[in-house]
Amino acid sequence: MQDLGTTLAAWRTERARSLAWLRSLSTPAWANRHRHPAGFELSAGDLLAAWVAHDLLHLRQLVEVRYTLAAARAAPYGVAYAGDW
Repeated sequence: MQDLGTTLAAWRTERARSLAWLRSLSTPAWANRHRHPAGFELSAGDLLAAWVAHDLLHLRQLVEVRYTLAAARAAPYGVAYAGDW
């Protein structure tokens, strides 16, 4: 099992590197396209947009886990009044 603190630190270091690289691009060619081995085309802009969306999907997963835990810990009380999930 990996240590959460070590893993988070490594992720933050890599993310800082990636963002620094993105900031260093003077005129990114976001429309440049490449054919993926799976047969579809992907532009640089698509890749960046997918990167952002991928992060948001992970945040959604974390929220779902936290919600499920909160609902389970609230038993025997319910969380329905909080609103639709």
